[in-house]
Amino acid sequence: MLSGMSLRAKGVLVLVLFLAYTLAAGFILGLERNTLFTDIQRLEALNTEEAAQFEINMLVARAMLIVNDNYHSANLKTPHARDTAARSITAQIEVLLPRLASLTDTYPELFTSVAELQINLANLSNAQNTLNATRIGTVRQNLHRLVLDLDQVTKKIQQSKHIQLERYHATFDRLSLAWSVPAGIGILFLTGLTMFFVTRLAGDVRRVQDRALAIVEGYRAQPLEITRHDELGSLMLAINKMQFALRQHEMQIELIRQQRFHKDKMAAVGSLAAVVAHEINNPLSAIMGAAQAMLDIHQAKGVQRGGDHADEASHAQMILQQAKRVLNITRQISEFSTPLPSEPALLDLNTLIRGTARFISFDRRFGNIDMEFNLNPQLPAVRAVGDRITQVIMNLLVNAADATEGLVESKPHIIISTQHQDNYAVIKVTDNGIGMDPNTLNYVFDEFFTTKSPGKGSGIGLTISKSLIESVGGDIAIHSEQGVGTSVTVRLLLATESQG
Repeated sequence: MLSGMSLRAKGVLVLVLFLAYTLAAGFILGLERNTLFTDIQRLEALNTEEAAQFEINMLVARAMLIVNDNYHSANLKTPHARDTAARSITAQIEVLLPRLASLTDTYPELFTSVAELQINLANLSNAQNTLNATRIGTVRQNLHRLVLDLDQVTKKIQQSKHIQLERYHATFDRLSLAWSVPAGIGILFLTGLTMFFVTRLAGDVRRVQDRALAIVEGYRAQPLEITRHDELGSLMLAINKMQFALRQHEMQIELIRQQRFHKDKMAAVGSLAAVVAHEINNPLSAIMGAAQAMLDIHQAKGVQRGGDHADEASHAQMILQQAKRVLNITRQISEFSTPLPSEPALLDLNTLIRGTARFISFDRRFGNIDMEFNLNPQLPAVRAVGDRITQVIMNLLVNAADATEGLVESKPHIIISTQHQDNYAVIKVTDNGIGMDPNTLNYVFDEFFTTKSPGKGSGIGLTISKSLIESVGGDIAIHSEQGVGTSVTVRLLLATESQG
């Protein structure tokens, strides 16, 4: 999905993801903040409760002082003294009881002491004139138990406060971690993603730049690998299209140049052959005439074979034969080098192949090669440009000759055959040369690819041959086995009746 997005869409996606990540982190922090706020409120409540508990403890301590003071006082004999002591103790307990009553709901352990204190308060109110040390001692014991109970309550409050404080610290630490970790991860993620994106983008831009410069310098091999499908990927595709268009254009230019070179070469050969034939015809005619005259003289005298005269007749016959051979060679060269029509025409492939083979046999590379012809005499005509087919056949024969160069174990051999298959005329050129491995076969039709040594090939012959054959609706295929040989098959559409 990401590979098909544009650069802008990728940037928007990263921004959306970062915002979503930030919102999620903010939501989590909000929940933790609420927990922290609850802990703070609970701590405040415990502090308030602890302050109230401290105030109650102070009231209890004050009541204890008054009770102890009256308990150890010996002045309880008069009614007035007893009434005064009862009022003093009663006043302290009445101030203390409402405070204690508010704690009994939260701390049930105070309920018994508070109830007893209420009973003692009622007894003090009903027996002011009969107040004595025993009754005061009962109140004193009650207050002692209350003090112990309040100590337990105080410990519980302090314990709850300690637990709540620890929870507060834990929540605060968790909140700090929850804030710092997402922030750190977010920064690292955004930085890493930005670095990855920028690094990859810079690398791809550099690859495009290097390939563009290479194309300017003449690189025409494998296209640039498209690793993206955004705007830069479109640029990569455009670079590849430009390279392909340049290669096609250069191939057309090279094809035209090769065809022009072939025509110029054949024209030059034809002109040279015509000049040579013209220059040597008269001397050859004189030589042939003299040899024929010598032969006629010997035949007229009835010279029998044997002796010096027989040798002279044989020499004359040899001179005549070799002179005719020279005239035949010049005639063949002249006939082959005659410019062919540049427009498609009906062609007799067998005649064209034989003429091309005879002409190219004068090349010194073919001096030691046995050339065999298996031509189908019933092969129908094809419609094509004769000069182009000649160029293809010459390229194939030259490649076959180069492949057989240096053979030691067997004599170089080339077989040229034609046959009729369906609607095609098939030309097959087979040699017993060094052959090619499968990896080399994958590149034989690539322009400028060659396995020949420098100076022996430009790697353009098979490419041009393929282009020429395909331009007339045919095809070309190569089968080769290393150490065995190579076979090249060319198929050309047969001429139809509508094509004349």
